[in-house]
Amino acid sequence: MRVRTALSAFAAIAVVGLGSLGAAAPAVAAPAAASHRVSAVQAADGLDIHRGKYMTLSGCQTAGQQGIDRGHWDRYQCAEGNMWPWKWNLWTNR
Repeated sequence: MRVRTALSAFAAIAVVGLGSLGAAAPAVAAPAAASHRVSAVQAADGLDIHRGKYMTLSGCQTAGQQGIDRGHWDRYQCAEGNMWPWKWNLWTNR
């Protein structure tokens, strides 16, 4: 009985969390200071625009490369963060 209650509670939390993922990655983000006041690891070398948080390194790299392919920015870096489960931060130069 406890297992069933725990699983249903976990499922409810997962649905709420996954439901908000669609709104979590905007197409165009504001500068890092204005958009994310949460503790995020900032990249170096003029990559000062935070574009979002990703659960996997490959997801971050895919988004960074797609931005280059579309001409939104010239360079990107996926910096490791400390906010679980969004562990990777995408930083770009513009």
